Amino acid sequence: MKKILVLGAILATVGCAEKKPLTPEQQWQGYCKSIGNAARSIMLDRQNGIPKTQAVEHANQVQDPIIKAMVTKLVDQAYSYSDAQVKQDKDAFREQFKDQAYQNCLATPHDKMPNYKPY
Repeated sequence: MKKILVLGAILATVGCAEKKPLTPEQQWQGYCKSIGNAARSIMLDRQNGIPKTQAVEHANQVQDPIIKAMVTKLVDQAYSYSDAQVKQDKDAFREQFKDQAYQNCLATPHDKMPNYKPY
């Protein structure tokens, strides 16, 4: 009986242990996932007729320069497509835009992490 209690205490301790800190690569990957989600939202706004001026105003409210540069670039890219392109197969186009933003972010050289709150 004592062995079961000790084993249970060990398992409970291991399960509650602190998570290891993320490596810089893992942190960047998490950030890029957020950028992909932002790209999907930007394209959704584009598909729903939000004017580019409004999207730019919203992007300009971002304080971190790294995030602001990427979001501004995404807005420009989203609004470079024609209405017909973005509205033909909305869901697929949005996911493609998200994946492309994620992959571009991963390929971006970085020496500093942006100031963002991961989900």
